[in-house]
Amino acid sequence: MNKFQVTMFEAGNGDSFLIRCMGENITNILVDFGYSNTYKKHVEKHLIKMAANNEKIDLIIVTHIDQDHISGGIRFFEDNGLADNPKIISVGEVWHNSYRHLSMAETDKILTDKERKHVARNSIVVEQNREGNVTDTSGKQGSRLAANLNHNGYNWNLSFNGQAISYKGQEPIYLNDKVKITVLSPTINELEKLKKTWRKELKIKFPTIELNNDTIFDDAIECVSLMRRPNNVPNFLRDTSTTINLDNLANTIFQEDNDEINSSSITCIIEFMDKKILLLGDSIPSIVEEQIKKIYKETDFPIIFDAIKVAHHGSAKNTSNELLDIIDSEHYFISTNGSIHGHPDVEMIAKIIVRANREFTRNLYFTNKISKLDIFDNKEWQQKYQYRTHYRSMSEDSLQIYL
Repeated sequence: MNKFQVTMFEAGNGDSFLIRCMGENITNILVDFGYSNTYKKHVEKHLIKMAANNEKIDLIIVTHIDQDHISGGIRFFEDNGLADNPKIISVGEVWHNSYRHLSMAETDKILTDKERKHVARNSIVVEQNREGNVTDTSGKQGSRLAANLNHNGYNWNLSFNGQAISYKGQEPIYLNDKVKITVLSPTINELEKLKKTWRKELKIKFPTIELNNDTIFDDAIECVSLMRRPNNVPNFLRDTSTTINLDNLANTIFQEDNDEINSSSITCIIEFMDKKILLLGDSIPSIVEEQIKKIYKETDFPIIFDAIKVAHHGSAKNTSNELLDIIDSEHYFISTNGSIHGHPDVEMIAKIIVRANREFTRNLYFTNKISKLDIFDNKEWQQKYQYRTHYRSMSEDSLQIYL
């Protein structure tokens, strides 16, 4: 029987999902790594078990460059070593957009040794939640995802001929004859905005150095991006103890996220036989809405996915009513522990729940049971609005869903 097995790893306030397409053969897609300790505590042992069963990771998608998505990947590629002689598990391909994919070079002039050493010294970031002794941390703090992918010879953006992962029209990427992926975003527009942001940050950090095609700038981009994150205003916890009207909550005034790095998230549809999952990274809803309208007919709205990974850990700024008017699912995934930004936002959850179309029960899956979510355990609401909430058991490192 053909089915998806989705593993939502406990990733703090980050994301890490393993999507297994299980049929005659198994295709494994790992989407984001969370923090360094997400990988070491939770993801690594699953990968070791998969390798022992002669499985590989067919595709790794690093949606964007924030620490809560990328840091565990840095640790994994350090540990895994050479692509053609992996220490943990074989990896078919990696999708990740970096400096090299955005044509940012201003000159063909080669950096001097002094300039290159200066960039290298200033491209070091101590990763959040990297566990280990002081020697471990200081010895590894300069390692970057791009450096590991490049040095260890991974197939990096191979399906896009080494160019940026981006929307290329309706033509999907086929991992094999059973699994295909349609990239929705980023589009060229989002990549151009990201390029401007990165160029500005690099000029601030290295004002006397001209940008060229040296691989050191991949590391520098990770550094400046991680140093400036998170840059959003925290969503302070709202008192929901007296909330009695979900319809009003769902109609809270919407203000869209305008962050260039979030808007450049890789978003895609993974299709396996007759099933499809929508993965939204930390994306911007207006972008996804526009892309969905490009590839589907209006007469087919709302498009029913077998599952939707909710954008940006359930932030109210990354899910709009307009987007929810054209997509729906019986299964919604939200990964966060509520730290830093206070996600998920209750008004976003209300938007998912409170809709006219109630032909099926909507299931909401959370990696962590957060007190603000208690209001949604209301049995009357669940019956009226036809939804259910599901939480990872505290004794488990992940939540698994079969579709």
